[in-house]
Amino acid sequence: MTGIPDSAAPNLLNTSYTITAEIEVPQGGADGMIVTEGGRFGGYGLYLLNGKPVFTWNLLDLKRVRWEGGEALSPGKHTLEYDFKYDGLGFATLAFNNLSGIGRSGTGTFKVDGKEVSTQKLERTIPLILPIDETFDIGADTGTPVDDHDYQAPFKFTGKIIKLTIALDRPTLTPDDERKLKEAQRAASDAK
Repeated sequence: MTGIPDSAAPNLLNTSYTITAEIEVPQGGADGMIVTEGGRFGGYGLYLLNGKPVFTWNLLDLKRVRWEGGEALSPGKHTLEYDFKYDGLGFATLAFNNLSGIGRSGTGTFKVDGKEVSTQKLERTIPLILPIDETFDIGADTGTPVDDHDYQAPFKFTGKIIKLTIALDRPTLTPDDERKLKEAQRAASDAK
């Protein structure tokens, strides 16, 4: 399934989420894109490179952060999981004319078959939008690569994707958060 417009893709910005891919690697190994959104100028990708599982976040072509398994996957079924815990309050702060909830830090943990292989903190995340000329793709990359050094499109997955799940866990403002945001909004208004 490829070429899905960005507007129809799960929005992973300013939220916690988990991407879980159940795959099967054939004899001889596998390579290729499992799931991606965005590309050269911002986005993410979960893929096998020389048989090794990789998750890459491209932060607007300013920085790339990579989580990688230590070795190539053996033939058979495997579960890859990238879990991201967002530290901010999310898009809801925009309702108070406040940008404090977007583009904040978070921690990504990459697991292979239930075993943690890499954990890294992102000091900043993409705040508003991924490139609109890119697409959400499963099983290949129809746009530009999230990392030109790793692969070139279409980078079709040579294994089998059994199941792909993307679960979002959006931040919710507490009454105390809302009170603080309203106070900040009033203070900014009074300062004019």
